[in-house]
Amino acid sequence: MKINTAVLILTLLSFNAIGGGFQINTQGAKALGMGGCFTGLANDASSVYFNPAGMSDLKFRHEIYAGVSIIIPQVAVQTAAVNSINQNSPIATPIELYYVFKCTDKLSFGLGINNQFGAKSSYPDDWEGKYIIQELSLKSYLFQPTASYKINDYLNIGAGFVYGIGTFELKQAVPLETNSTPYGEAQLTGKGNAMGYNLGLLSHLKDYGSIGISYRSKFQLKLNNGDATFTNIPDGVRNLFPPTTTFASSVTLPAVLCIGISKEFMDKKLTVTIDFWRTFWHTYDTLKFTFSDTATPSIISPRLYQDVNFFGLGAAYKINKKITARAGAFYDFSPIKDGYVSPELPDGDTFGWSVGSSFKFNETFAFDLSFLNYNITMTRSFTEKGFTAKYHKIISVIDVGINVSFGKKFLKKDAE
Repeated sequence: MKINTAVLILTLLSFNAIGGGFQINTQGAKALGMGGCFTGLANDASSVYFNPAGMSDLKFRHEIYAGVSIIIPQVAVQTAAVNSINQNSPIATPIELYYVFKCTDKLSFGLGINNQFGAKSSYPDDWEGKYIIQELSLKSYLFQPTASYKINDYLNIGAGFVYGIGTFELKQAVPLETNSTPYGEAQLTGKGNAMGYNLGLLSHLKDYGSIGISYRSKFQLKLNNGDATFTNIPDGVRNLFPPTTTFASSVTLPAVLCIGISKEFMDKKLTVTIDFWRTFWHTYDTLKFTFSDTATPSIISPRLYQDVNFFGLGAAYKINKKITARAGAFYDFSPIKDGYVSPELPDGDTFGWSVGSSFKFNETFAFDLSFLNYNITMTRSFTEKGFTAKYHKIISVIDVGINVSFGKKFLKKDAE
């Protein structure tokens, strides 16, 4: 029982990480094309997520961004007993929807709807690590109403409320043998919710470029009345593994601080962006689970995650009035220490790169396309289960987005 519940919550938390982990940080094709470096630029509707202060700099009364990411994961696991086995991870397609309404030249309101964490992966039922994971599915939606205000030509501020909902399913073998089956099986399903906020500041320093700061608060993720079903369990331990039971847990997801700088060169044809993120993962120290069935003891499992950094560099070059090319590179540190890396989350320090482009049809419509890739090979251990493996992971992301701008155009002279 300890392994089943620990894997469930571990996966939920890790998908929310920005510095490391499996967070879906594909929240806009422009940003993705520049290695995710958008905190100091934030010049389209996706600023609702990256830096809400940027909403006040948008030009039109209505700004809409609608996008989708196509995430193609490949994970191979090699152990002393098995030469190689592939994680069956299907293609994921998280959405990115943002709308900004510019009330005046100074005040703007926005709404964001996205999938910031999620997964669907599986291994063969009888594989070597079946007692750690067999199948996993996680879906989430986050809703973010946000406001931004331009204090003067040099400083914007922004703030928003975030509410998230999610569902999950997990299947895992239980190391108990019956006359008819070599092991039992556990299936866990549940839903959770979390609330938080984000803040943003964007300062324009004329000839020196712009600097942006955003802060996404920590989240308390509440998992109440999750359902656990156990099958093929010997009669002698049914009191510990009942056919059905429920569980509850509450854990704190980390806060994230992002600092970004952007600067224009070559008569504003070239824009260079630099981002630094700090993810405060120390809040994820220990897991605790309480079960409604009194015969099932509470579980306490240490994880000891560490605070980590992200460094990124991006650039955008305006080839002409219609076409812009982008490129970026980043280094992302993992919060998971060796000894805590399990096959459902084979994560390590990562170097990645990206490219992208935009085509502007007219002042109303623009199309963005980006591609990101990273590739890591590492040998890590999961001490709690005595499981050590060599992992080879390749993640490729294609991001497609449409920008729609209409209504009154707020020229720079309107704000002066």
